[in-house]
Amino acid sequence: MDSLALILPADGQMPDLANTYTVQSAPLTYPSFVWDGQSLFWQDEAKQKLTVDFASPKQLWRFSKLNKAQEPILRALKWKNGEGQTVWDLTAGLGRDGGLLAYSGCTVTFFERNPTLQILLSEAIFSLQTEMPEMAARITLNPMSSIDHLKLALKDDTMPLPNSCYMDPMYPHRKKSALVKLDLRMVRDLVGDDPDSAELLSLAIDLLKSGRGMQRVVVKRPAKSEYLGDFKPSYSVEAPNTRLDVYVP
Repeated sequence: MDSLALILPADGQMPDLANTYTVQSAPLTYPSFVWDGQSLFWQDEAKQKLTVDFASPKQLWRFSKLNKAQEPILRALKWKNGEGQTVWDLTAGLGRDGGLLAYSGCTVTFFERNPTLQILLSEAIFSLQTEMPEMAARITLNPMSSIDHLKLALKDDTMPLPNSCYMDPMYPHRKKSALVKLDLRMVRDLVGDDPDSAELLSLAIDLLKSGRGMQRVVVKRPAKSEYLGDFKPSYSVEAPNTRLDVYVP
């Protein structure tokens, strides 16, 4: 991987990171990766910060309050306690849903094609190896486009498939952008609107119907939105603000 630009605090030392960085000197330029002495984040031209941390206080609080029997994503995946389910997270983004799945015992492969998010995810997984090693061991990052990976899987019937594929494509753009949280706005600025998400779902459904053991495809959608690509699901799991559309063979 090519060297990445990094900003360090004036009196800081180079931290132990997964990737190779070139430290910026004044005058500093943004956007850039920044190490503030405690964590790594991405900072854009407006000095807004984006980070991924699977063991942050907020995430640990979420995990501590998790009712696995009632969690909509786990219900959609037919999760069972102690079952070693494998999942391909086809649109990893900030890794929050995939991280929840890994915390719950699933073995998860993150697919993320955006270079900035790839770096943030890889650093978060690297950090997690110290903080929560068992959870970290259940996460793999694949920087390949999930569309390209599914096309390869369709051509190569010897490629092992997961129990499930999970998708959380970018939601339709809201006119009232203030309603969208800052980190999600920043992700949209980085990745755009996912115009090929219907193609991704179509490929996942083709794999599901290939008779090679994949059990379901789960798509996260806004609660009252149309089905992605007009593919009618087998059933849906409802949540307060979202809906999980489930496709089975």
